Amino acid sequence: MTLELVMSSNIWFTGVPGSKWSGVDIQLRNMLPCDRTDETPDRVHYHRVNTPGDKNNGHRGSYWGPGMGCGEHWTNLNHLTKESLETDIEDVFYGEGYRILKSHFFARHHNLDYIWNTFKNDWMILLYRESQSSFSWWANVMDFGEGHYPDYTPGYKDYNTMRPKLFEENEAIFHFGLKMGMQFKKWDPKTSVDMIPGFDAAAAAEINKSADDVYVAVARIE
Repeated sequence: MTLELVMSSNIWFTGVPGSKWSGVDIQLRNMLPCDRTDETPDRVHYHRVNTPGDKNNGHRGSYWGPGMGCGEHWTNLNHLTKESLETDIEDVFYGEGYRILKSHFFARHHNLDYIWNTFKNDWMILLYRESQSSFSWWANVMDFGEGHYPDYTPGYKDYNTMRPKLFEENEAIFHFGLKMGMQFKKWDPKTSVDMIPGFDAAAAAEINKSADDVYVAVARIE
């Protein structure tokens, strides 16, 4: 993959609420040459369970889908064109590097299939963490009140609606990965994404925060 292609590639990233995918996202941004122009002051939020000085905590950058602040209409991607999605992305990112596109809603409406069939040469990262553990963690660090970024109310309504939806999304993520021959392995900053061009092994070696119950599957879309 040429440097030019690296600088124009997307990383389509999905996981369920509470799966600790935002922490993984922060690590990805530190060890891959990512376009971080989406990290505006209004797109930063620290979890209420936070160790002072922990830079791996909370939400950074753009999230996509209803209530997420970007791509509010990104529900069923099959009803959108590739060109319109690219325009939406370019309205948020204006630098160079991998653009990490995070959305829980990729796990709905066969959106992962659409992405796989439409965005060749991009990368896809699927994250899996057990559903009840994810729901419990989300309820511990986030809520549906005002002042939280992103806003989960449009996509999940309330706790009673979120819990079964989260189980459905997790199942969709896992089965899509299996269908595409992707292998879920325990998240390790030093090895999980070392196949992606531009990976900085030295930066990854400095990351000492991981999670024993978080698994990722990584593939280039071909």
